Amino acid sequence: MSAVLADLSGIRTWADLASHLNNINNEIGKSLNDLQRIAKVNLKANPRLRELPTSTVSDALNGRRPIKMDLLESLLAAWHVPSQERERFLETWRRINAAVGQGPANAGRFDEASPRELGVHPAISIHGATDDLPGYVERDFDERLHELIARGSERGCFVLLLGKSSCGKTRSLYEAVRAIVPEWWLVQPARVQDIHDHLARPTDRTVLWLDELHRYLGADPPLRKTDVVALVRAGTIVVGTLWPNYYFARKQLLQGEAGDVYAEDRRLLELADVINVSDAFSVQEQQRASRLAATDTRIEAALEVSDTGLTQVLAAGPDLVNSWEQAPDPYARAILTAAVDARRLGVQCPLSTELLTAAMAGYLTSAQRVASPEYWTQQALLHATNMLHGAVSALTPVAGITAGSVEGYVVADYLTQHISSVRRVECPPDSLWTALVTHLHDPDDLRRMASAALVRMRYGYAERALSRLHEAGDPAAVLELVTLLRRQDRLSEAMCLIEAWSGAAPGDRRRREVRSEFIDLQARAELLRQLAELDPAAEELLYELLDDGGQAARLRDRAAAGDAVAADDLVDLLVDRGCLDELRERANGGHRFATERLADLLASLRRKDELQQRAADGDIVAALHLERLESVSRPSEADLAWLRTTADSGDEDAAIELTLMLFDNGDLDVLLAEVNAGTYLAAERYLALLAAGAATDRRLVWRVRRLGLRADGLPGTTG
Repeated sequence: MSAVLADLSGIRTWADLASHLNNINNEIGKSLNDLQRIAKVNLKANPRLRELPTSTVSDALNGRRPIKMDLLESLLAAWHVPSQERERFLETWRRINAAVGQGPANAGRFDEASPRELGVHPAISIHGATDDLPGYVERDFDERLHELIARGSERGCFVLLLGKSSCGKTRSLYEAVRAIVPEWWLVQPARVQDIHDHLARPTDRTVLWLDELHRYLGADPPLRKTDVVALVRAGTIVVGTLWPNYYFARKQLLQGEAGDVYAEDRRLLELADVINVSDAFSVQEQQRASRLAATDTRIEAALEVSDTGLTQVLAAGPDLVNSWEQAPDPYARAILTAAVDARRLGVQCPLSTELLTAAMAGYLTSAQRVASPEYWTQQALLHATNMLHGAVSALTPVAGITAGSVEGYVVADYLTQHISSVRRVECPPDSLWTALVTHLHDPDDLRRMASAALVRMRYGYAERALSRLHEAGDPAAVLELVTLLRRQDRLSEAMCLIEAWSGAAPGDRRRREVRSEFIDLQARAELLRQLAELDPAAEELLYELLDDGGQAARLRDRAAAGDAVAADDLVDLLVDRGCLDELRERANGGHRFATERLADLLASLRRKDELQQRAADGDIVAALHLERLESVSRPSEADLAWLRTTADSGDEDAAIELTLMLFDNGDLDVLLAEVNAGTYLAAERYLALLAAGAATDRRLVWRVRRLGLRADGLPGTTG
C-alpha cells in the first residue's frame, strides 16, 4: 500500500487527488463492483458513510466528478485504510477545499485560462511586442458590462455581447470577468449536453462561458430558456457572444411544419442582457487607443491602417482578406472559397480534408482539374494554414481524437464575413453541395444545410440531406421529405415514408391525419391525371395540387360554397403566385377584392397598357393605380443596398420590402440573385414574377416550382 503511505503534500488540486486515489485503487486491485458491495456492508455499520455506485466512483477517480468529503471517507473505508492514514487524506481534502473549493469536474479557475483558450483572437506580431495580447482599449460599454457582471456575482446573470467578427466582443468579456471574478470556476461546454450535465450538479461561484452562442442554438438537445433561468437562479454568471445575423434571424417569427421555428431560441435571447459592440471605435475609444499607442507598438501599427477597424487589424484582418484575394494559385483560393461557402450554408463543424478536396472541383477550371486532387489540397493547405503575423491563419486545423491527427479545418471569422459579402449572390457549385451531403455527419449541420438548400430552391440537395437525417432517425425530416417528393409527383415514395412514420406511432392523432390527407391527395391526383389527357386545365390543376398539397383547391371549394373569407384568401394566394389569368377571371366576374388586387399587381408589374384598358372600361381602381404608376420612381441603389444589408442581418421586414421592390422592378435575374443569397421570400417572389411573365411557358414555371433549380441556376431535373 505504497500509494496510501505516500507523501500527500504535493497534492494541490482536485485533479491531483483524483489521480492519487485512482493509483491507490489500482494498487489495491479492487473492482468497481467490489467497492460497491463493500460500501453497502460498511454503510450498515456506519451510517456516516455512503454507497459507492460504480458510475459515481468511476467519474470521481477519473476526475469527471468533484470528490465530496463523504465520498472520500467511504472510499478509504472500502479500501480498509487505517484510521491514522485516513485522517491524513481528510486533512489533504480540507486543505484543497480551503484553497480552491468544490468546483465543477475538470474545471479550472477563470484566471488560469489563457485568452486564446477563451476565444480571444491572437493579435498581430510586431517587432518589440512581447505580450500575448496588446493593451486593452477601454470601450464605451465597459461600465455597464462591469456592472452586470458585478451584479451577477451576487445573484447570477445572463449577459450577451452582440457584434460582428473581430470587433472585440470576446476580449471585452474576458477583461470584465477577469477584473471582477477572476477566482471563479470556469465552465466551457463543448456542446449543450455539457450544459445540461452541469445543470444537474450546479456549483457555486461558476462562470459559464458561451463564446459564439450560435453553436448552441438549434442544437440537439436544445439550449432552452429554462436551462439558463435555472443556472442564473443557482448564482451562475452566464456570458456569451453572438453575431448580429444569428441574433436577428432568431428574433423574427418564422413558421415551419411544426410551428414557430425559432420560438425557443427567441425566448432564450429575450432573457439576456444584451450589449451591442460596434465594429468601429467611437471618438472617445479612438482617443483612448491613441494614448495607449504610445506604449504599445501593436496598437500603434493598427492605428496607422485607415480603411479597417483597429480590432480587425489587430486580428490580422487585412492579411486574411489578402490571403484569399491575392491567393498564390487557384487551389488556395478554391479551398478558402469552399470553406466560406460551407459556412454560408450553415455548416459549423470542422471541414475534413476529404470534404474540402471533393468540394474544390467546382471552383476550378477544366485545365486546373488536370492535376490530381491530392495535389490541389496539398498546395492549398500550405497557403491556407500559413500563420499571418505569427498569430492567425485563414484555415485553422482542429485536432482529431488520436494524437497527431486532424479532424478538419475551421475558416477564420473575419475572412468568412468578407468572402460572404463578396459572394453574397453566388450559389455554391454542385461539388460543394455534393461534398456536404456526402461527408457531413453532424445532424445539426445537415439540418442547417437542408434549410439553406430549401430557401435557395436547390431541392435536390435538400432531399439528399433530409434523407440522411431521416435515416439517422430524425422524425422532423419526414414531412419535409414528403413535401419534396409530392412536388415531384413521386407519390408512391412519399406514401411509403408516411406509412412507416405513422406506423411507428399508431396512437399519434396527427400522424393518422397526415396519412389520411395524403391518401385523399393521391386519389385527387389520379383523377386529375386521367382528366388531363383531354383537358389542359386539368393538367394545370394537377401541377398545382402536387405543388401546394391542395391548399388552393380547398380555398376554391370553400369560396364556391359562399365562404367570403376563403374567397379573399384565394385572391391573395393568386397574387402571391403571380396567377394573372385566374385573378382576371375573378375580377371580371365581379369580385371586388380581386379587382383591387389585380390592379395593384398590374401596377407592380408595370402593365400600363392593361391598366389603361381596364380604366377605359370603367375600372376606377385601375385608373387610380395608373395615375400612381406615373409618379412612382424606381428605388435607388443606395436604398436597395441598405435593405440587403439589413435583410442579411436577419430582419424579415427588410427582406419583405427588398423582394417587393425587386418584384416591382420586374428583373428576374436580380430576384434570382436574392434566391441564391438565401433572402427570405425571394424564392416566392421569383416564382410569382416568373409566372406573371406574359411570354412565360407555363410548363417551365411548374417545372421550377416542382424541381427547383440546379446549382448553376438552371431549372432542375428529375433523378
